[in-house]
Order: sequence, then C-alpha cells, then structure tokens
Amino acid sequence: MKCFCCKLLYLFAYLLIFCVDAQEFVEKEEGVNINDKSFPWELVIDRGKILGCVYDNRYYTLGSILILESLPRKCGLATDRNGVWQQLSEPEMLHFKESIEIQQALERESTYIGSDPINREEARLIRYLRRVKEFADKDKG
Repeated sequence: MKCFCCKLLYLFAYLLIFCVDAQEFVEKEEGVNINDKSFPWELVIDRGKILGCVYDNRYYTLGSILILESLPRKCGLATDRNGVWQQLSEPEMLHFKESIEIQQALERESTYIGSDPINREEARLIRYLRRVKEFADKDKG
C-alpha cells in the first residue's frame, strides 16, 4: 500500500503529463450550448435535478471527460442527483492516458510515412489499402 504522499506525487506526475499532452485533444465545441432555445431540457432534468454537467455554458452528459484547468475530469452524478465534475480514479486516469497515446499513434500513422507528412488523398488511399488487406486476410483465415 502506498503512502498518501506517494499517491499524491504519482497523481501529480500524471497531471503534469496531461497538462502537456492531453490539452490538444479536447474540443470546446463538444458540449451543447445551453443558451440555444432548442436545448431539450426535458431529457436531462429529473425531478428538478440536472442529469449531467455544465461547464463554460455548455451541457455535457454523464460520463463525459473534459480537461478543466488542465486536469481531466469526468461528469458524474452526485448524491443530490445533480451532475458534478469529478476527478478520475487512478485506473480511469491510466486508461485515459493510454487512449490518448493510442490516438496520437493513430494520428501519426495516418498522416506520416516515416518522417514525411502525407496529404489527405494519400492518407485516404493508404486507409483503403489497409482495409482491403484486412478483408483479404480475414477471407484466408
């Protein structure tokens, strides 16, 4: 069992990594603007409680992950049934970091050949050829 200081240091190291790496993956436009008159409040309000989180005048559903002040947070449900931004648990934090690394690798793989960048048409052709190869491999096996 780790001591509290070790856990805090461990968490700080992850947060430092996220401050540098993860910020570019958060789109501010992912939430729904709550000032929009067409917002379906009847779907997200249960007995006067908002089932989701609001940040920067946008609504996010339960389970959404957002980086707030450079820290990853998820939208959870408080005991009063209102949505609140909660800190990710250690396993969730590891999974989040892993998914960002996978996303970066896929992005790098799809936009570069070696160290040379490729354009959208070349990337589309490469994806098509990979899918054809995967399909052919499935038919063989």
